[in-house]
This record gives sequence, C-alpha cells and structure tokens, in this order.
Amino acid sequence: MKRKGIHCPTIEDVIEISGIETLHPGGMALTKRTGQVAALKPGVRALDVSTGRGTQAVYYATEFGAHVTGVDLAEEMLESARANAHAAGVADRVVFRQGDSQCLPFEDSTFDATINECAVGIPDDSQAVLNEMARVTKPGGIVVMHESTWRAKLSGDEKEEISERYGTTPLEFEEWIRALEEAGVADIRTEFDEWSKPEMFWKIRRDRDVDHPSRVFSTTERLRTMMRVLPKFGLRGVLKAFENANLFFSAVTAGKLGYCLYWGRRAA
Repeated sequence: MKRKGIHCPTIEDVIEISGIETLHPGGMALTKRTGQVAALKPGVRALDVSTGRGTQAVYYATEFGAHVTGVDLAEEMLESARANAHAAGVADRVVFRQGDSQCLPFEDSTFDATINECAVGIPDDSQAVLNEMARVTKPGGIVVMHESTWRAKLSGDEKEEISERYGTTPLEFEEWIRALEEAGVADIRTEFDEWSKPEMFWKIRRDRDVDHPSRVFSTTERLRTMMRVLPKFGLRGVLKAFENANLFFSAVTAGKLGYCLYWGRRAA
C-alpha cells in the first residue's frame, strides 16, 4: 500500500512483523461484548471472519459454548489458529478454513451469527466484506462488526494520510451504518463512546493491561520489532514506523479517530 509517497510499513504491518499477539482496541473486553451481542451460546453456529490466529474464535467456544468456524486468507495464521484450538481443548467445536473475506467460501444462510473483529476496513472493498457477511448469515441471524470510525469531520487528504499510516480504512459513523444497511442488515445498534476513549484504544494486549500507547510494546519488544522491520524496509522504514505511530496516536488522543461496535439482524 503506497499512495502520495507514504512509505510502508504501516502500523498494521509493524504489528504483524513483530510476531507479538495483539488484539483490536478494547481487547478481550470488547471480544466478550461482541459475543454477548451476537447471542452466542451452545448450539449456535458462528463465523469469525478474518480470524487470524483464532484467538477470538477459541474464546467464543470456551466462553459461550458456540460452534465456531474461523476463516482467514493466510494459511500460516490458520496453522497457528488450529494449534490454539487444540491447546484450549475446543478443536471439536472450532474449525478453520482458508478464504477471502470479500468472497467467503460458504453457502447462503449458513450461520446463526457472523462476526468481524477489526478487519472489515483492511481489504480493498469493505462493502464486499459486509455483503458477504450478511449473505452467509441466516435471515434473522446476527451480524456483528467493530471498526475504526472517524469521530471528527476531517478533510479527504487528512483521512487518507491517517488511513495509509494505520493500514486500514476507517469510515464515518453514518457511512458504516449505510454500508451495513446496503448489505442487508436491519435493526442496527451501536456502542461508540464506550470504546472510543483513548485509554480503551491501547488495550490491545491479551497478556497484560495497557492504558497508554507507550506501553503497548515493552522496550525489549520494541527493539526486537525494529530489528525485524530493518531488513525488510531499511532504516527509513524504521523511522517511518515511528512517525506513523506518533501521527496515529495523536489522531486518537485529539478525538479524530474512535472505535465503534455495530450489530444488527440480517433482513429476511
């Protein structure tokens, strides 16, 4: 991803390169809330779109007793996800398949609930992701997503710059609502302010509580990540990574960027 001369790595790139397990803003507290609004329980068939290492899929099975299918484009992520499911003792209730979130490999009306945690805005076509999520959900079933959402009215250039540095594409609140409606989701409900507080944005570590961006990575983890970024992107890439992070953190603390949980039912 490269526009207007903005050099990779993006924040999403750095997190992936680090090899350190990180979650979305709100961390496991938001994952728990996601399972609640999805009405997960024993017997429910749920799809976890862009499942990554399967952290959320495994949680839905262990915490709520749901039968979960996780789908992701990266086979190496799925290998890790399967190992995590076995380690958690839920391999009988969690399965993983390779697939593109913009063209899901499932029949229409397959799942009782379809969930996407923080990955609708990463592919090229967010609308296609939501269309597919609704398509594979049974009529009356629940579609849930949470995503980065603009909190302030910004110019197109400023939105593009922040998005490029972040590595995903936030939309305005009304734009996400329209996209869900276009996909065929009705009775949409949201929680915005709860998850948009800056102190919630940094809670992306499962292994410890984080309340400030400077503590997302430890000093040792930062050094290790820099050494992984260096051979792939060079010194300029390392410097750009710090620059990107500072601009992103400033956008959150200035109230330009927030985070919202959205859910509704697939229209009949």
